[in-house]
Amino acid sequence: MKRLSLIFFIFGFLFLTSCKLQKEGLVVMTDQSYKASVFATNKMGFGSPDGLIWHKGKLYIADEGGSALEVWSKADGLKTLMDSSFGISSPEKLVVDSEGNAFFTDDDVGGLWEVDAGGKRRLVAGRDKGLIYTKGIVLAPDGSILVGDGEQHEVFLVTRDGAVSEFLGKEYGITRPEGLVFDDKGNLYIADEDDNVLYMLDPSRKLHRLIERRDSFSPEALCYVNGLLYIADEHFGKVYVYTQNDELKPIAAFAGTFKQLQGIAVDDQGDLYVAVQTDLKHKVGHIIKLSKENTEIAQK
Repeated sequence: MKRLSLIFFIFGFLFLTSCKLQKEGLVVMTDQSYKASVFATNKMGFGSPDGLIWHKGKLYIADEGGSALEVWSKADGLKTLMDSSFGISSPEKLVVDSEGNAFFTDDDVGGLWEVDAGGKRRLVAGRDKGLIYTKGIVLAPDGSILVGDGEQHEVFLVTRDGAVSEFLGKEYGITRPEGLVFDDKGNLYIADEDDNVLYMLDPSRKLHRLIERRDSFSPEALCYVNGLLYIADEHFGKVYVYTQNDELKPIAAFAGTFKQLQGIAVDDQGDLYVAVQTDLKHKVGHIIKLSKENTEIAQK
């Protein structure tokens, strides 16, 4: 109990913004090998971030509250790659390929969108092709793109030239494919934030229900790095790591104004970045960094 109390004190001091409980943001570390800090606030220039991707020293942000796709780097700060003037409204999740082309979904206007490495912006495929309420996104091994649709309750395969076909139909029973990611064995993980289920589609196309905890588990975003699956839980405000031996381990618990977790990314050093939508309506958000370290909090 002494250690837990000390953790609450440290993060309460670091993150509390008001003496009133309902206005506080709190992070409690359950894995002592990580340390939390506020990486960015609205002062950086974003609104309320959703999806995050770390790619070659840059953090790409699907800014749902700001109706923009943005990228941050230490050298250049925050830059806008696409905004609402191009027809987007509510950027959701995103991916970046090896050539630096960024693709993202939009759960308001739908569709799959792209900003290529040269800065060219386009709608790859829209509502007219069945992409109505687009959520999760992942690059498939063959270079095509898988897109989850929360209204169609399906996962679609979209080619680079905009052809759309069914990948996982309604018969699979996935209600809202919010997060999608492949592991290094070709397994596709699917976070269903509506039914509170983590699925895995194996290479033989058999669908497994890996985790199903309706009362305490609501997976929103996924990230797979170095054999580990990281999960951001929106409704219960937690970050987990899921290991290959089927263990779900909590890393951190978020509370107060930090509870609405939306995106998660891992950088080259193994540090985690978590997107928090503090107040989507008023375009308020944070990016919290969970840094990997070996130091321990001293006990009193």
